[in-house]
Amino acid sequence: MSAGSILRFAAASVMGAALLFGATPAPAQAAASVTSAADCHSEAWGPYDYGYAYTVSGKTSPLRAAGPYSGCTPYSVPAGTEFSIDCRMYNDVGNLWYHGDVFVNGQYRSGWMFSSNLTFPSGSNFAWC
Repeated sequence: MSAGSILRFAAASVMGAALLFGATPAPAQAAASVTSAADCHSEAWGPYDYGYAYTVSGKTSPLRAAGPYSGCTPYSVPAGTEFSIDCRMYNDVGNLWYHGDVFVNGQYRSGWMFSSNLTFPSGSNFAWC
């Protein structure tokens, strides 16, 4: 089991226990930065989830093609854009990201979106990457 898989399992276990015992999960951490482009990486992902969400209103949201970290080069996605979800994961610093696709300016773009930049997913099975 990879370190990323262990981290995702541990985070899911803590969240599940908190919900089971009526505790409110802690607020999401701020998206952590990486120190260089070489740090932009991700676990393998696949189209395990066919849900969707929308980018939040009032601002553009960055889509990160290289990996689920705020320091990875972004592509700006307009507010209210549909985001088709492939899967979700916690990055190395414990922040929840979704992988998926958007259709902007006549073309599809694939990448990672930080969870706070999305509305609550619809039609999702909340599959892990």
